[in-house]
Amino acid sequence: MAWCRGVGLSVFMADSLRGRFLWVPVILLGLALRVVDLGVAPMHADEAVGARITAERLEGRGYAFDPAHFHGPTLSWLGAGAAGLSGRTGYGELDEVVLRLVPALLGSLAVLLPLVLWPWIGGSGALMGGVFLATSPLLCMYSRVYIHEAVLVFFSAVALGCLAWWLRSRDVRAAVCGGIALGLMAATKETFVIPASGWCAGLAAVWPMVRGREFVVAAGAAGLGFLAVVVAAYGNPLHFLSTFFNYATDAGHAKPWHYYAELMVVPKYRAPQWWTEAGIALLALVGAWSGWRRANPLVIVLAVSTVVQLGVYSAISYKTPWLMMGAWMQACVLAGVGVGVLIGGGQRWRLAAGLAVLALVAVFQFQQARAAVFRFPADARNPMAFAPTSGNVISLGERLRALSEKSPAFRESRIAVVGRGYWPLPWYLRGADEVGYFDSLPLGAEAFGVVIAMPESAEETARVLSSSHAVFFNGLRHEVPLTVFVRYDIRAEELVSQ
Repeated sequence: MAWCRGVGLSVFMADSLRGRFLWVPVILLGLALRVVDLGVAPMHADEAVGARITAERLEGRGYAFDPAHFHGPTLSWLGAGAAGLSGRTGYGELDEVVLRLVPALLGSLAVLLPLVLWPWIGGSGALMGGVFLATSPLLCMYSRVYIHEAVLVFFSAVALGCLAWWLRSRDVRAAVCGGIALGLMAATKETFVIPASGWCAGLAAVWPMVRGREFVVAAGAAGLGFLAVVVAAYGNPLHFLSTFFNYATDAGHAKPWHYYAELMVVPKYRAPQWWTEAGIALLALVGAWSGWRRANPLVIVLAVSTVVQLGVYSAISYKTPWLMMGAWMQACVLAGVGVGVLIGGGQRWRLAAGLAVLALVAVFQFQQARAAVFRFPADARNPMAFAPTSGNVISLGERLRALSEKSPAFRESRIAVVGRGYWPLPWYLRGADEVGYFDSLPLGAEAFGVVIAMPESAEETARVLSSSHAVFFNGLRHEVPLTVFVRYDIRAEELVSQ
């Protein structure tokens, strides 16, 4: 293929023995950064909500799609399956590791996307794209979190692989598989329309290369595959479509248009760590340029769709770091193509310069990824940590479990949580039998063994319980404190047992 000439040396080619061998450490590195020590970070609020929905499936209470909240069914379906295979039967038996293995393994499989695309991007571009996917701090960090995004990104990678298959072969089976992958994206999260729109824009950019009867047949076959999955996942497709009109967003997630550019590209020093993926962005520009110069349809689709996704996500006021995962996966592939261009041509100086750039970017990516996932996964110094849960919540859960073992008065009492925005607190209280959640302080609150007040309820709760409960302070999320009131007789038993 003309667009692959000069992309790299034979040592990097995916169809060579040495090329296959070089993929082994890349895969292992991506896997290690995603699955090792999965329980190190406290449960994020969104994870805890997803765990509650998963538990309802696991306990046989089924699943009901809510067009206004919580996205699609695939995360809870996969999570319940993983939990069932590991012998869990209910909410109280779930743990962070078994749930997070689902996105971690799917995120690890997404590292293989460039290997599937190698006929279009060359062996060297594929290998280096794999290195960047394996070590991206953003992709590593949010492949370790039990939310929908890593699942969506995996199915996006499958859809791109099917598109590459169809572009090479015009095989209708590739179109059907691509439609099924797109349907699984829709069954995961309504935001599938953003990458799908980007791919449509990319196909429009290469329309002279793909137009014809085969494209019409492929589009129809993909549409049937997509519709079959949507019907299986949601029943009535109109019920799914209603989510685009009813989904409720949190005003606290509103960010300026340049949020993602600052997050991913602008260098930031938050002692002791520098953060930026600017190297990926620059190399991706080189890769996109080479795709246009060589009229490589797949690289053009990747470049156009990445720009479209970045533009749409930047224009939407609702922003979280993980929304960038799909676009950044494509940027990493383009960056691999960029390095392949730098080392191509056969000149030794270009090979040396390209490998130096690869080493510099990859080592820095790895260093950031290791810091993000092991050292600062829930630390405000990590710019990718969004509304992180405080480690104090883990201590609170451990304290309450200890009380249930040592304090008869606590075992005979109830726990009240007063106020709103208390997630992921229910995750850490899941072992307690009597927990009530109240918008305001209930009558007879003095009888509760433990009362946990959110910030807006803390002052009133302190006034009412001042003579009956001891006061302690914990953190829930960054800059969100908890005030914990423990009844004096329970506190006395706790002191005796220490």
